[in-house]
Amino acid sequence: MLNLLSQSKGRLIKRKRLIQPAFHETDMMGVIHNSNYFLWFEEGRLQILFEVLPLEEAMKLGVFMPVVENVCHYRKPVTLGMPLLLYTTHRVQPAYEGRLVFSHYLIHEKHRAAMAFGQTAVTMSNRQTRKLVKEWPDEIWRRYQALK
Repeated sequence: MLNLLSQSKGRLIKRKRLIQPAFHETDMMGVIHNSNYFLWFEEGRLQILFEVLPLEEAMKLGVFMPVVENVCHYRKPVTLGMPLLLYTTHRVQPAYEGRLVFSHYLIHEKHRAAMAFGQTAVTMSNRQTRKLVKEWPDEIWRRYQALK
């Protein structure tokens, strides 16, 4: 269930990315296909996560961060070349509660109109056993807590 920024505790961080919708992302109606929003949300989420745990390090540690929830609410159609800003926000948790939640806001850069918004939640699991990781390695947790 979508509950944007439902986490009441923790410091809010925000990242911004410019999105330029491309021709190959359009559908037969001439608008951006709905699946592309999730790819954009992934870019925003990974912008934050890779600050904490770069992919190479995650592979060495044998951990994955699978998506366990992905929701998008489409407000207005996005078309080819429309200048967009993607804002991804996250509340840094004081203790790991089994999942990290990211909220995404897709805004028309010039008109400041809300085009879409959504939420993604991830968890951490062991690559070999596929079991949930209940406690992060200390160094990674320190990096997470230091996010600004």
